[in-house]
Amino acid sequence: MKKVTLTFLILCAACALTYAGTQSYSGKDKEVVQQAPPPCDWYKAHEWDFSFWGTFAFSGNTGENDVFDGERGPEDGSANDIGHVSNNRLFGGRDEVWGGGLDIKYFFSKYWALGAEGFILDSKYDILGAGLGTFTFRYPIGCSRFAPYAWAGFGVIQGGSHTIRIFSEDQNNETEFERHEFFTRHIEDKGPEPMGQIGTGLEIRLLRPSAASKLAVGLMADFSWNIVEGGQNNFGMARFGVNVAY
Repeated sequence: MKKVTLTFLILCAACALTYAGTQSYSGKDKEVVQQAPPPCDWYKAHEWDFSFWGTFAFSGNTGENDVFDGERGPEDGSANDIGHVSNNRLFGGRDEVWGGGLDIKYFFSKYWALGAEGFILDSKYDILGAGLGTFTFRYPIGCSRFAPYAWAGFGVIQGGSHTIRIFSEDQNNETEFERHEFFTRHIEDKGPEPMGQIGTGLEIRLLRPSAASKLAVGLMADFSWNIVEGGQNNFGMARFGVNVAY
């Protein structure tokens, strides 16, 4: 009986060892190496962004300047036609101007940033410049290159000029002499004016940070509406440029 029991125990131990060995081999044989997920670092927190851009701006008013044209002439008004003059007091009589600028932002999180912006515009007879502090929210789409953003800013704008045209008519009833004259004046606006800015845009990253370089490079395009003291001075501005992040 003791021999039967001993034999039974030896068989059980052998089976256990065989089972354990089989499981160990099988598990090692079926080991699967997990692939590392693709990096998702197109946009990061604690990032400095530097943007360099060109811009196109257009007046937001009706473009019709209120001027004095003396007594009305013929019913069609052709004798007193003073032409088209923009009522914007910044763009030197133009409806559209070109310029350029730059801004710097620090993203204290992946989504929020504080920054500063500066730009100049060619207002025909004078240079128009502005400086603003900005607050930006961006929203990177998943692990993609795309990040729409929106921002608001407040600062000052200075310079620029506006054009006025005046028509005068002199009459002498005794000699029946008449004289018609047009006067055009270009007035430079030297004093700074407060301004606000709101806008939205899109950035597309072309290069992400790597072991060789910590720089990320992208393209940006956006549009802002700029509110300047006096409703006739509001203007829209489209920007296109390059963004470098570090």
